[in-house]
Amino acid sequence: MSTLVHTEVIDLTNVIQLCNVLFNEIAITKLSQQTRYKILLALGKIIDTYSSELQRSKINFIEGFIHCMDGEKDPRNLIVAFALVRAIIERFDISRHIEDLFDVVFCYFPIHFAAPNDSTLEITTEDLKLSLRQCLSATPYFAYYATPLLIEKLLSTTGSAKRDTMETISLCAPAYGAHAILPHVHDLFDALTKEVYMGTDAAMVHVALDTIHNVVSTLGTGISIANIRDPVEKSIDTLLAQCIERLKEPELKNARSSAFILRAVASASDPACTSVTHAVLPIIYQEYKPTDPPQRRKAVLNILTELLIASKKLYGSVEDVGYDRDFQTPLLMYKQQILQVFVLSLIDPDTILQQASLKGIHEMVLMKQFLNKEEMNITVSHLTRQLGNEDGHIRNLCMTTLRIISKLLPESIAEHTVPAVLCELADQTHGLGNYQGALAAIQTLGVHPALFKIIICPLLEKLNYACSHIGQDNSVYCHELAACILAIYQATKKECVDIGHRKILPFVLNGCISSMIQSKWYLDDHLIETYAIMLAITTRLLQISDQKELIDNIWKVFVYGQYENQVYEQIKITSKTSHLAAQLFTAIVGNCHKNVQLPVGDITEFLNTLLEAALDSDFALSTTLSKTVAVIVNKWMNEQMLNYIYQATQQRLSPLLHEIDLNKKKTGFNIFIWLIKALVMRGHPYGFELLDSVVIQQCGSIDMGKDAAACFTILLHDDDFILCKSAHANISILYKQRVFNHCSNTFIRKSESADPQWPEFQTNYLLALLYMLQKVPSQAIINELPKLMMPIILSLSSHDVNLIVLTLKVTQDMIPNAQATIVQHLGSFIHALLRLTRFPDVQVRLLALDILFRLAQKGKSDILSPFRPSVVKELTSALDDKKRIVRKHAVDCREKWFAIKK
Repeated sequence: MSTLVHTEVIDLTNVIQLCNVLFNEIAITKLSQQTRYKILLALGKIIDTYSSELQRSKINFIEGFIHCMDGEKDPRNLIVAFALVRAIIERFDISRHIEDLFDVVFCYFPIHFAAPNDSTLEITTEDLKLSLRQCLSATPYFAYYATPLLIEKLLSTTGSAKRDTMETISLCAPAYGAHAILPHVHDLFDALTKEVYMGTDAAMVHVALDTIHNVVSTLGTGISIANIRDPVEKSIDTLLAQCIERLKEPELKNARSSAFILRAVASASDPACTSVTHAVLPIIYQEYKPTDPPQRRKAVLNILTELLIASKKLYGSVEDVGYDRDFQTPLLMYKQQILQVFVLSLIDPDTILQQASLKGIHEMVLMKQFLNKEEMNITVSHLTRQLGNEDGHIRNLCMTTLRIISKLLPESIAEHTVPAVLCELADQTHGLGNYQGALAAIQTLGVHPALFKIIICPLLEKLNYACSHIGQDNSVYCHELAACILAIYQATKKECVDIGHRKILPFVLNGCISSMIQSKWYLDDHLIETYAIMLAITTRLLQISDQKELIDNIWKVFVYGQYENQVYEQIKITSKTSHLAAQLFTAIVGNCHKNVQLPVGDITEFLNTLLEAALDSDFALSTTLSKTVAVIVNKWMNEQMLNYIYQATQQRLSPLLHEIDLNKKKTGFNIFIWLIKALVMRGHPYGFELLDSVVIQQCGSIDMGKDAAACFTILLHDDDFILCKSAHANISILYKQRVFNHCSNTFIRKSESADPQWPEFQTNYLLALLYMLQKVPSQAIINELPKLMMPIILSLSSHDVNLIVLTLKVTQDMIPNAQATIVQHLGSFIHALLRLTRFPDVQVRLLALDILFRLAQKGKSDILSPFRPSVVKELTSALDDKKRIVRKHAVDCREKWFAIKK
C-alpha cells in the first residue's frame, strides 16, 4: 500500500477504495510496528495529495484516521501520527470531529519515552513532547476541552510532567485566545506564581515565568472583544496585589521573585506594562531611603531594573534593528524619580550599590526614546567619573554603557569622556597616570568612526610626546599607545580613509624620517612594525591617483634620499643602517595597486640595486629588501624583468648556495625564497622550476636542510602585510595546492628512499612535507590522505621531537575527520599514537592523547571497534603518568574509547 500510493498510476477512486479497506476491514492494532508505520506514511501521502477531494467524497476520512491512530504506542509511529493530526487540522474541516480528535491526541499527555540502552532510535522524549504540544496548539477548537484539563494537570502534577504542562500552556495560550483563558486565569496564575515563589529548580522557575508572560500577552489580545473592564487589568489585579505586598520587604527572597513575576507580566503587553508601572513604581520609589542599609537599597534597585528590562523588551532597545512601536513606555511618567534613585546610588561609596546602579543605568540607556540628550549628558558625566574607580567590575560596567552611548551620542562622549581619558596620557602639561585604563577605554570607544575622527589628532600628539620624551625610559607605554591607535584605526579604516591619508600617514612618515636624520623619536623594532602596518592600511585604501602621488614622494625620500631640499644618505633604503626606511618603503610599495606606475626609468637596474643591497646587509634588512623585490616581481613583472630574474638567479644567487660561508649561503637562500614566493603566487612556471632546483635540492643538504624545509612556512603563509589580496597582489587560483601537488610526491619518495646513515635528510623531507600540510587547506588534502599516511606514520616514529610535535599538530583535526578515507592505515596510526603516550616530552603525550580522543569522538563504531580493546588496555600506562594534566586527558580519552560499541 505504501509503495502504491507513492506511484503515479493510482487515482482518487483507488485511494477511496484503499481507505475503505483500511478503515473498515483491517485490525490496525494487531499489525506489526513496521506495517503500522508504513500505513501512517501512506495516509500522509494521501492527505498531501487528495485532501480537498477526500472532503468532498462520502468517506469519513478523519474518523478512519482516528481509528488507525487509536492505541498507538510506538514512538516512531507517534511522531508521524502527530504530524498527520496537524495536517488534518490544517486541511480538513474538523468541526464535527473536534472532541474525538482531541481525545485521541490528549490521551498521550503528558508523554514520556525512555529508549532502551541498546536502541538505535534517534527519537527522544523531547521530540515527542514537542510534537504533541504542537498538535494541542494547532487549533483554537481544542481550547474548550484542553484548558480545564491543562489547569488540572498543572495543579496535580510535579517534576517533568508539571514542566511539560507549563510549556504546553505557554504554547497553547496564543492559539486558544483570551476568551478561553479568562475563566481559568486566577487558578492558572496561582499555580504558576506558586512555582516561582516556592520552586527550587531554576529551570522550572524560568518556564513558569515564560508561561506567565505568554498568558498575559494572550489576555492583551482580548481587549477588542471584551465588553467588560480591560481583561488584562482585571485578570492581573490579584496577581499585582500579591506582588506589591511582598515588595514591601525588598531584601527578602519573595520580593526578588515578585520582581521576576512583574517583569514577566509587564513585558507581555502595553496594558499590562501600564498596570504594573502605575501600581508598583510609586510604592518602590517610597521604599528607597538613602538612610537604609545598602543591601535593602540594592534590592530596591534590582526591582526597578527588572521593570526597566521589561519595558525595554516590550517597547524596544536602541540595539534593535527595524523594531518600532507606536506605544511609549509608561515609565516615562516616573523617569525623574528613577534617575534620581540610580544616580544617588551611583555616587554612594558602597561598591555593591554602585554595581546595582550601573546595571539599571545600562538598561535606561538601552531603552528607546527614554533618556533625552540632556539626561544622556548627565549620565555620561557620572559614568566617566567612575572610570577611575578601583573596582575593575565597576569600570567594565561603565565602559559597556559608554560604548552604547558612543554609537548614539558620540558628541557627548567627546565632551565628557575623551578629555578625562586623555588626561591620563602624558603630554607637556600632564604626567603619566592610569594609562592602561585610559587606553582600554579608548580602544573600546574609539572603534566608532565619529569618535575616531575626534580622538585621533589628540592621540597622535600624545604619541609624538611619548616617542620624543618617554620612550627611552618607558618603551612599553609607547608600544601600548601605538598599538591602541592602530587597533582603533583598523576598526574604522574604511570610514576614515581621509583621516588616515591626511593625518596618520604624514605623522608617521615625517616622524620616522626626522628620527632617522636627527633621532627625534624613540624607535625600536616593535614601534617600526606598528608604524609600517599603519602605512600599509592607509596605502591600500587610497585611490590610485593618491597612491601614485604617494609613491612619487616616497621614491624621492627613500630611493634618492631627498627630504626638505636636502639629501641624506641614511634615509636611503640601500644604506646599511636603513632598516626603518626599508620597512616603511616596503609597507607603501607593497600595498600599492599594480596599476600604479613606479617612478623609475629602468626597473631592472633598480631591482639589481635592491638585490645587491640585500646581499650586503644583515639578515633583518636583507629580508625586508627581499620582500620589496618580491612585491615588485609579483605586481609589475614584464619580459625585461623576467630576463633579469633568469640572469640574477643563475649568475648571482645560485653560486651563493655553494659558498662555504654559512651566513652568505643563508642570505642567498632567503632572497631565493621571497623571489620564489612572488613567482609561484602569480603562477609563473619559473617559480616551480626554482622550487625543484633550490628548495627541494637544499632539503638534502646538511647545513641548509632544516631551513629549506621550514621555508614552506614563508612560501605558503597568508601574509596580512604584503603579498595578499588586500594588498593588491597577483595571486593565482589554488596556488597553494599547486605547490603541494608539485612537491609532495618528491618529498614522499625521497623520505622513503633516504639513506639510513643520514637520518637527518629523511627528517628534513618529512618536515618539508608537514610544513606544506600545515599551510594547505585541509579540504584540498583529504583525497591525498591515503598516500600521505605512510610519511605521517614515519614522522611519528622519528626521534626528532620537533617533527613529532609538528606531525601531531597537523593531523589532530585532519585525520579524525577523515577516518573512512584511511581505514587501511588507521591501525598503524593508532599504534603510533599509543606509543607516543609514553614519550618523554609531555607536549607529545598530551597531543597524542588529544588525537586519540578526537578519533573516538568523531569516528564510527564499525571502523573503530576492532581497535577498542588494545587502546583501552594500552592507555593504562597513561593513567599512571607523573603529570596530573596527562592523567586527566588519559581518563577522558579512555572513557571515550570504552564507550565505543563492540
